Amino acid sequence: MGLEDFLLTSTINGVLAQRLVRTLCEHCRESYSAPESLVTELNITALGVPGDVTLFRAVGCERCEGRGYSGRTGIIELFVMNERLRRVIMSKHDAASLKQAAVEEGMTTMYLDGVRKAMAGVTSIEEVVRVTQDG
Repeated sequence: MGLEDFLLTSTINGVLAQRLVRTLCEHCRESYSAPESLVTELNITALGVPGDVTLFRAVGCERCEGRGYSGRTGIIELFVMNERLRRVIMSKHDAASLKQAAVEEGMTTMYLDGVRKAMAGVTSIEEVVRVTQDG
């Protein structure tokens, strides 16, 4: 952006990022036990969920016109600036290092917020992966 690092770190209090995911229809969504391979592949174990992981899928009914989804909801991450993160920025570390430091400081990533919402039946894991994949 062409701004000096000290200007960024002294003026930014936080940064909020969001994506919209489709919301599962409450009338026809279906729960299922996620296969262990999916839990491992999607790093759902990072949430510290004991035992089986229950996810939900879109089915389709008259109320949602056969789509399985009705409406949208946001998945978010909030980066809150603190002294450690200011030091990381001023040290010219890359984006991956900054993200790792933010997670260590308590930031929940957009992906993990989405996984939690998928486990709660708000959306499907496919929606979360669709909107959080890079590229």
